[in-house]
Amino acid sequence: MRSNRAIIVLLVLSVVFASACQRRKPQVEPKMNPQFTVAVAPFTVAHEPWELLSGYMPERVMAPKADALDDLDSILAKAMKITPERNIIAGTKAKSCADSVRRAPEASRMATLKYWQEVGKCLDAQYLLVPVAVHWKEREGSAAGSTSPAWVILDLYLVNVKTGGITNHFHYDYQQQALTDNILEMDKFFKRKGQWVTAEDLAREGIEKGLKEFGL
Repeated sequence: MRSNRAIIVLLVLSVVFASACQRRKPQVEPKMNPQFTVAVAPFTVAHEPWELLSGYMPERVMAPKADALDDLDSILAKAMKITPERNIIAGTKAKSCADSVRRAPEASRMATLKYWQEVGKCLDAQYLLVPVAVHWKEREGSAAGSTSPAWVILDLYLVNVKTGGITNHFHYDYQQQALTDNILEMDKFFKRKGQWVTAEDLAREGIEKGLKEFGL
């Protein structure tokens, strides 16, 4: 009698165990983040307020020369990092689309934003990084001593190509100061090895800071 009861108990446990195994869902691998594309437009110079997607124009500005814009494009392209989740389009392809898309005749920020949205569509990108140079003043003097330090104003805009909206905006307005004029910049002073840097050096610092804020 006891042996029969033991057999019945074992059979019941076997059925329960088998049912639990059948109900157990198979493990699913976590989904990878979908890849998206960020296109990088060539640097342009803002001469009028409507050429900025947002922000303001200072009263007196000095525009960078063409060779400085080429250097800025190179700095920005090198600062952008390709990752498994992010593809980058820059350089000749981006310039080709920027040149081929027609600008609207009206001078307005809405028209400027629409133009950049169309450039992003031409590049088949989810986001378009639009860099604008506003003010560019070279250092007067040398690295050891400057009578008039470099001064740079840049704006970076991240445009959502699908919606045409501005996802993020970074404004950089910086003129180097002596350590005695601003003790809070001691870390930058040592990073620059106590030297007066060029406008290009300041622009590189600003671009890297902006991309970091954008998560790019």
